[in-house]
This record gives sequence, C-alpha cells and structure tokens, in this order.
Amino acid sequence: MRKLATNELRLLTLFSAAIFVALNLFVAKAWLQQRKDILSRIASARSEAAENRSWIEGAEALQSARAWINANPPPVNTAEQASTGLLQIARTSAEANGLKIVEENLLPAAEVTTGNAAALEFKVSGPFPGVARFLFVLQSPAAWRAVDKLIVRSDTEPPNVLVDMKIRQYYRPHAAAPSTSGP
Repeated sequence: MRKLATNELRLLTLFSAAIFVALNLFVAKAWLQQRKDILSRIASARSEAAENRSWIEGAEALQSARAWINANPPPVNTAEQASTGLLQIARTSAEANGLKIVEENLLPAAEVTTGNAAALEFKVSGPFPGVARFLFVLQSPAAWRAVDKLIVRSDTEPPNVLVDMKIRQYYRPHAAAPSTSGP
C-alpha cells in the first residue's frame, strides 16, 4: 500500500471529522428527541395525577353532602301532594310577609335531572323586605324547595317590587307496591 500524500491525508482527516460530527449530531438529535418524549410523558402523567387528585378531592367533598342527604331525605309524596303543598306554602308565606299574589300557575309535576319535582310559576308584589323574607322561607334546604327563576322589577308604587319566579318542590314518589301475584 502506498503512502498517502499530504493533501490526501488532510482530505481523509476532514472527511473523518465530517463523519464524526454528523454521527454526533444524529446522536444528539436522537437524545434530544428522547428527552423531549420523556418530558412530555412526565407532564402528561403529572396532569393525569392532578386530575385524579381533583376527582378524589371532589368525591371527599361530596361525602358531607351525601351524609346530609341521607339524614334529610326529600319528602315522600305523590305529584299532586307535592304540587298542592308547594302552592299552599307559597300562598301562606306570601300573605304572612305582606305580599300580594299577582299570578300563580301550577305546572305539572315531572321527573327532572335532579329527581322528581313539582313546579309553580308565581308572581307577587310587595315591599322588598317582605320579598326577602318570603324567599328565605321558600328556599329552606331541608324543605327541598328551590327557586329556579327569579326576576325582580320595580313596581308602579315606588317602595314595592314585582317578583316573577319559578319554584320547584323536590320529592320522592311512593314506592311501587310489590306484586303479590304468584306463578
């Protein structure tokens, strides 16, 4: 084998250095890509852990609500009893707080996403403090009533307000009697 000339040695050295740099760049690129993938998996795992933690904390927070619901279940009624009771409490509470009933519309009881409920659209007129007391009586949590819609406007008589609302009374229907017919 012949001895390489100086120019050939320089060219071989440059070529070897270029291959060495190219291989190092490929290795560095692969390492950076792998590092990026690992970091994205870590971030994904952290966000998943945070989401799971929030679900656990939410479930723990609902334990007290579940305990309260078990201690104070909604009343057992028929749809008619719930509607009649809601209408009666709304009338008596409005009169007790000095409010004038402008309009009342009893809606049919229905199964809603949160359970069974009777509904009443109700318009009253009177002084604002009376309206506040009226709303306080209606929305007692243990009574399982809620005001779904509330619009308060000033009445033609300055100290009075006109209130348009929709009230819901939640209830549990009577359990169906087990059938006694045999085979």
